[in-house]
Amino acid sequence: MEENIQKIKKFNRFYLNVVGLYSQYTDGSPYSMSEAMLLFEINERNNATASELSEFFDFDKGYVSRIINDLSDRGLIRRVPSSFDKRKKYLHITELGEKVLRDLSNNASGNVRRMIEEIDHKDIDILIRSMEEIERILSFKKGGKSNA
Repeated sequence: MEENIQKIKKFNRFYLNVVGLYSQYTDGSPYSMSEAMLLFEINERNNATASELSEFFDFDKGYVSRIINDLSDRGLIRRVPSSFDKRKKYLHITELGEKVLRDLSNNASGNVRRMIEEIDHKDIDILIRSMEEIERILSFKKGGKSNA
């Protein structure tokens, strides 16, 4: 078991180095990876809440709250009170937020394009299938993390 753990850790270090995970979306951007991830998820969901985002990303609620306040202050998202429970605030992306998200996404796409541009198409197909298989295997628990 320990040997397998070490191999997985080695792969994780390799992969983080290759894709530059923490800068994939945010190279040359004033937004952090966490801000980009939250902005993306707010855009993807209908009526996202801070609690849902905190649970989804397994982030501290205070940390998510600070990021949401910052995104709101920058005009990227807006809070909309629930019509059923005034304590609950739904998060929605603004027009400016959509533009920022497009820029972040385009930047990430460019980084991935540069990463794979010299790889043979056959190998890219193998890479994609392998990634999908990794995702399938680890999806039995949220991101491979124990729910305990």
